[in-house]
Amino acid sequence: MMDKKRAVYQGTFDPFTGGHLSVLRAARALFDEVVVLLLVNPAKQPLFSLPERLEMVRRAVADLPGVTADSAEGLLVEYMRPRGITFCVRGVRNAQDAAYELKNHSLSQALYPPLQTLLLPCAPQWQAVSSSAVKAACALGRLPRAWVPQAVARKLQEKYPELILF
Repeated sequence: MMDKKRAVYQGTFDPFTGGHLSVLRAARALFDEVVVLLLVNPAKQPLFSLPERLEMVRRAVADLPGVTADSAEGLLVEYMRPRGITFCVRGVRNAQDAAYELKNHSLSQALYPPLQTLLLPCAPQWQAVSSSAVKAACALGRLPRAWVPQAVARKLQEKYPELILF
């Protein structure tokens, strides 16, 4: 029996966007199983707690076979190594994202030599959509409905009661 190809799609996902979902779907077409991994990043001040983000991601990916969501503290390779996962998927919107991800890949691979990072460019409609852009739009009270999955939109409306989705 052939081993299943597994990958980790890691991020803060604060919140999980339509762009994240599109990269995840592309990754799922390449791998048998994909774990959406929310890592604690002490350098970031997230809008949503880790349990809230994990629940939003789980709801957003519930209809995708072979996709699970998990969370962890520490380094990405500390999650991957004991599970025997060697592929990491990262979505990129532009050259700056790619440069950042290549630097991270080099650092991670030094700690875990089997690691391979697959950079998946997002579709053009997602190039301007980031978690930061979603939060900025929410703070202004208007959010394009297409920017986030429905489960995320509901949580955003709880945080921003005056939010208008259009």
